[in-house]
Amino acid sequence: MTNPLVHALVFIAAVLIPGGLLVYFAWRALSLKGEPNHTAQKEGSGNTPAQRSTPHEARTAFEEMFPKDSLRARSRRKQLDRVKAFRHRNSKK
Repeated sequence: MTNPLVHALVFIAAVLIPGGLLVYFAWRALSLKGEPNHTAQKEGSGNTPAQRSTPHEARTAFEEMFPKDSLRARSRRKQLDRVKAFRHRNSKK
């Protein structure tokens, strides 16, 4: 809205109508943004490959990204070992 008088009247009406402020702010957010869901129409978004990878290819890709002897894996293993040792130490049978 470019006319401030009309804008003020719509805002006052939104204040008087129960739940009108929610509708008003949603409408203003959409009107300022331009068009809703504008990111969905970008080129290249949502394109999925025509061929899915096999489980073997997915596993090898995962193992390349996260090798078994990586620092992350060693740290996680140490953390799990500490928790396991702590639970066994305090278990009462």
